[in-house]
Amino acid sequence: MRVLLCDDDEAILTQLQAYLLEYFGENQLEPPEVCLYADGSLLLAAEDCPGGQRADLAFLDVEMPGVSGIDVGAWLMERSPHCKIFIVTSYPDYLDDAMRFHVFRYLSKPLDKRRLFRNLKEALYQLSVDTHPVFLETGSESLTLYADEIVLVESQGRRAAVQTVEGRYLSTQSMGHWEKALLDIGSFYQPHRGFLVNMKFVRRFSGDLITLCGPDGREYRAYLTRRRHKDFKNTYMLYLEAMR
Repeated sequence: MRVLLCDDDEAILTQLQAYLLEYFGENQLEPPEVCLYADGSLLLAAEDCPGGQRADLAFLDVEMPGVSGIDVGAWLMERSPHCKIFIVTSYPDYLDDAMRFHVFRYLSKPLDKRRLFRNLKEALYQLSVDTHPVFLETGSESLTLYADEIVLVESQGRRAAVQTVEGRYLSTQSMGHWEKALLDIGSFYQPHRGFLVNMKFVRRFSGDLITLCGPDGREYRAYLTRRRHKDFKNTYMLYLEAMR
């Protein structure tokens, strides 16, 4: 687990690091590798933290000398799509800019330890879901995906079409295989026997149809049976609550 802390306030860096180590210790988790930077440009040029371009969690101040936390966050997301980014600042005016790259949480200064610990718990849960490996076979290749990359799965007779954020694959594995592989992951739901959907990508739903939207803005549709409508709605609301 690699965590990046970037703030030009040394006291905040020290406090954040102490809180992180306290949380991981209290929950008997392996201590994370923590890398500290006083401004964004130092983080971008980092060679002191092996693999510095990759991160699992990042806590970024907005207003810093050099590169801003907003720009650092966007840069990190290109290299570590699963990274959960926390914006830590006294300036709420930057919230809209931060949301453009799907910031995980927005924390105000001074830091509230209880809120931070609650948000850490949610971030680590979502990270475990996002990075769950899934094996996919087609007629010509075999590859490993992360669950977070799968938008939906659609039955195609004895096979299944897997729509990912990168493209569509016709899997040689059956729908039954995908049900076993994905339904134990908290973000997936089966609204119809012929579909599995990742609730992360759900944009809207009606009486019999779910519309999902990939990161490129392209929309996909899955059927929703009438008898599962209420359960899907409740499950989706619980998912959103867990991701807040």
